[in-house]
Amino acid sequence: MKDAPSAALLVVDVQNYYLNPGSPFYRYSERCWPGCMAYIGRRVETSVFPAVTRLRQAFSAVGWPTVYLRLCASETDRSDLHRFFRAFNESAARLGFDGAYPLRGEAMADVPDEIAPRPGDAIIDKATYSGFSTPRLEETLRGLGVSAVVMTGLATSQCVDTTARQASERGFTVVHVEDGQADYSQDEHDAALFASRGVCGGHVVESEFLAAAPLRLVRAYVESEAR
Repeated sequence: MKDAPSAALLVVDVQNYYLNPGSPFYRYSERCWPGCMAYIGRRVETSVFPAVTRLRQAFSAVGWPTVYLRLCASETDRSDLHRFFRAFNESAARLGFDGAYPLRGEAMADVPDEIAPRPGDAIIDKATYSGFSTPRLEETLRGLGVSAVVMTGLATSQCVDTTARQASERGFTVVHVEDGQADYSQDEHDAALFASRGVCGGHVVESEFLAAAPLRLVRAYVESEAR
């Protein structure tokens, strides 16, 4: 009998530099787009943290893994970053906001304590939008034997969406968790989830709904794409 499909919870780029009002990234972003970081911080605190916590518990109960992605630089000059991130970092530095994008190993690159990785969770660093820009993500998912990826994190229209689309290209069933993601505004968040439907299958759920019956629901989503 064929094994039941399983899923991995992907937590994308929920890191201190996004959420700490003292970080150069936060302060420069607020200068450029007033209110955007305050909005995303409220959304993470009230929606993303509870959703990720709920799903981690539900997935752990059925033996499913959690994988964390972190956006950070490895090179001190940030030359390894995607050109848009590199340009943002340079613009911020010119105005005195040095190190907008943190280096791996710096505290600002860490996942906040509220949803910090547990022993055994995979942590994969990247320097661009998609987690699949490094082969380690696909290798990790294949090694775990998962059929589906359940998407949470930041920002819905950017790194979450890009990673989800490339997961679909690689044959993974994609499930978006609406309350487990945040963008710089509600409109951008809603538009990204709407636009993802044609590529990612249109599986958009609330965390409470998925956490209540993960085995049954993931099986249904995977089998619906196999028909």
